[in-house]
Amino acid sequence: MRNVLGFGLWLWSVAVAAAAVNVTVDLTANVHPFSPLIFGVAYGDASRNAQMGYTVDRWGGNSTTRYNWQTDFHNTANDYYFENIPDCTAPTCAGTPPAGNSADTFVHGALGAGAQPLLTIPTIGWTPRPDSAKQHPYTVGFSVAKYGAQQSVDPWDTNAGNGHHANGTAITGNDPADTSVVAPPSFEQGWIAHLQSAFGTAANGGVKLYTLDNEVMLWNSTHRDVHPAPATYDEIWSKTVAYAGAIKQQEPGALVTGPVTWGYCDLFGSAADNCVDGSDRQNHGKLPFVAWYLQQVCAYQAQHGIRLVDYLDLHWYPQDPNGAAGSIYGGSEDAATVARRLNSLKELYDPTWVSQAWIADLGNADANHYSIPDLIPRVRAWIGQYCPATKLAITEYSWDSTDQSGDGAVAQAEALAIFAREGVDMATRWIAPAAGTNAEKGFSIFLNYDGAGSKVQGDSVGATSANVDQIGAYAFHGNARTLVLLTNKDGVAHDVSVTFNAAHVAAWKLYGFTGATALAQTGSGNVNGTSLALAALPALSASLLVVPDNDEIFKDGFQ
Repeated sequence: MRNVLGFGLWLWSVAVAAAAVNVTVDLTANVHPFSPLIFGVAYGDASRNAQMGYTVDRWGGNSTTRYNWQTDFHNTANDYYFENIPDCTAPTCAGTPPAGNSADTFVHGALGAGAQPLLTIPTIGWTPRPDSAKQHPYTVGFSVAKYGAQQSVDPWDTNAGNGHHANGTAITGNDPADTSVVAPPSFEQGWIAHLQSAFGTAANGGVKLYTLDNEVMLWNSTHRDVHPAPATYDEIWSKTVAYAGAIKQQEPGALVTGPVTWGYCDLFGSAADNCVDGSDRQNHGKLPFVAWYLQQVCAYQAQHGIRLVDYLDLHWYPQDPNGAAGSIYGGSEDAATVARRLNSLKELYDPTWVSQAWIADLGNADANHYSIPDLIPRVRAWIGQYCPATKLAITEYSWDSTDQSGDGAVAQAEALAIFAREGVDMATRWIAPAAGTNAEKGFSIFLNYDGAGSKVQGDSVGATSANVDQIGAYAFHGNARTLVLLTNKDGVAHDVSVTFNAAHVAAWKLYGFTGATALAQTGSGNVNGTSLALAALPALSASLLVVPDNDEIFKDGFQ
């Protein structure tokens, strides 16, 4: 290893590095502030969330589509046998809503942790019956007693079936009233009034972020007991008008997100469109669903003077090819899956990257270039064309549901850097990483890289790697510091040569982690000029180079 660390210590034991990768940093290029709201999660332990410094905490997922705020019940939907489950565990659960209800507890925890709560407001139009059973046997959507033997049942509640006959065919014509009652916009408006009473208005420290349901184009699958028909363009827009209008009427300071897509297919078409194209899209100017939805948001605002949706809300998970041996999202760490996981980050931003997943099967026969996701630039272009000033939120994503893979932690760090560089305004990972896991390191390198509370904040600035498949490079400037995130996505160590657009005279520090090592300071040295060299960044690692502005070198206590 070359002696390039000056007086500093190299704290990791590494193998001989592969060829050096050149990285250039330009503090005058692509300069824009990035939103701290990208450092969000869903759920998690409130005290741990506060320690980590997450900025948004989302109440979401399939069960929130049918949450009854008055009784504190949710329906598990297709995730678990369509059962109405009481959330309240207090001895009496008295009151409307019950004292100690799950939603109030969540909001209190999020606000106490310093995060903005992002609450899902149901728009499906159904909510668990107020007379639902509070203990086993629960009120269920596909009762074996009513609809006959089924493919599988809840082992703890054998009257709760999965909604498929014993031969595997779907049960149809069931009664939604078995579990649910109608929940119009006024019902959800009452919930917001309660939240205002309990926590204050949006302008006075209460809840201000609301999202319009969850993955609406999957209702005919996840909530088929009450919504068996596939959702259409017109249905989702009419529900947006009704429910977002009610939110804004009750809470003028609310910021609303929608339409909450589940993935790639519903960027382009409705559930009725069979993934990409169909009669629903053809009947709506042949516009992709999200583009059309944005068009309606701004047309409504122009006509009525009300901005119904403030954030375009998408979900995104890396996908696997059909027949893949290991799952990216499932945490597999075989060499092929690791390569796909790290390559899949290009789906977020690269206009030339052809997906390695089943998305490529959609082809590239027309101007939509389906096989090339280019997600963030694509939807930002739609925003610019159809509804400028709309913000962009990615409210579900993850590159490893197990939280434990080392390369998944590197992918988490790089995803956050991409969100900052590409102009995502809010992001919430599904779900908050468990305490002490590798996935937490992907956040900590931004939120507390030195263990003393130092954060990456300020502006995203220009950074270019000569080989992005080996070393990812992202740069930031704030608090009189230049910070460069370097992700080694290769299976071997790499030297990195960093060149700045202007000379620096400063003492630098390097922080980093691997799957086997904690986030810690890993090096230090001096720079006097436009370049510095870093030796042998470990395989599958993330490193943060911190270089103070020139005058900082003369100040005591540089952190």
